[in-house]
Amino acid sequence: MPTHSGAPSSTGNEYRDEEDDGVDAFCATSIYASLSTLLHSEKFSDMTIRCGGREFKAHRAIVCTQSTFFDRALSSNFKEAASRVVELPDDDPDVLERFLEFLYTGAYSDGVNQTWEKPSTVAMMSPEEVQENLNNTPGVPEDFLAENCPPTPCPGPRYSNQVGPTGGDSDDNDLDYEPPSPTSTRSNSNSEPEEEYNEYYGDSASNSEQEPERSPEEPSLSIMQLGELLALDKEEAMQRLVKIRNDMALPLRLYIMADKYDVPALRLLARDRFYRAVELEWEHAECFPDVVDELYLGTPQTDTAMREIVCRIVGSRILSDRVRDKMRPVMEKHGDFAVGVMEYAIHSGRIR
Repeated sequence: MPTHSGAPSSTGNEYRDEEDDGVDAFCATSIYASLSTLLHSEKFSDMTIRCGGREFKAHRAIVCTQSTFFDRALSSNFKEAASRVVELPDDDPDVLERFLEFLYTGAYSDGVNQTWEKPSTVAMMSPEEVQENLNNTPGVPEDFLAENCPPTPCPGPRYSNQVGPTGGDSDDNDLDYEPPSPTSTRSNSNSEPEEEYNEYYGDSASNSEQEPERSPEEPSLSIMQLGELLALDKEEAMQRLVKIRNDMALPLRLYIMADKYDVPALRLLARDRFYRAVELEWEHAECFPDVVDELYLGTPQTDTAMREIVCRIVGSRILSDRVRDKMRPVMEKHGDFAVGVMEYAIHSGRIR
């Protein structure tokens, strides 16, 4: 009789092995490959999202099954359910385009990470696995979290000030449409994001003090010194600076949008890409204080998944005069950030 060395299955079979997991991954990839053909197609489209003067034709079976926000909007007694049109006047259409790309393909393109026509690792995780990973803030020591992070509310998106997506009236007060309190992403682990970096850099999650090895085709802008940047012509230098900013700003904005519309898997993917970009580029990017400012303006105090990342990274270098001068304005503006930086610096022994 054959023996099985795989782990117990949660899908009905007593044991699973690597072959079973390979089949599941192949099936998931095949499904996303099929869904991706509908991303820019109006075929079978049965809903419209309007944002920033643009219209996005979408499919309820794809969007609403992954976002409780859109599910409630289009299956309740709100006017959106009848018109099947959702207005998002406050969102950036370019970020929304990447948001929808993730729902259809399981990944999103950003000019840095290539999808290789396959879904990201997080897109193939179970909801429980996604939440477990969200609860593990990358690069933050376990004992620091235990000492400084009290329990926070249950999972769920944080935007509950609208009756419906457009603030319109409902035929009845469907309180279920208002999302619950935000999830806490405080961690009891010092894990770091794996995601597709392992596949492309050929290594497991790296130590927070080490820079992952990039592929030969991908230039490492993060280590470009100021003198090298000044040596470029003005147009190319501006393009490089914009790219550095987008490396950090796009995943941050996608994280905020994924939180707003309750797509945990995208939150995890965006958070991990944000962490990698910030870790590699923050000291060389003059725009980093603006990124921190946007982070603190766009996330509530209870959402520490992103905040602890920047506090830890800046706290590790706060004894540098250059770092203090660079970060002083945003630390003065956001007291929570200043406190977080100092707590980490004290905890790590950099300040006694």
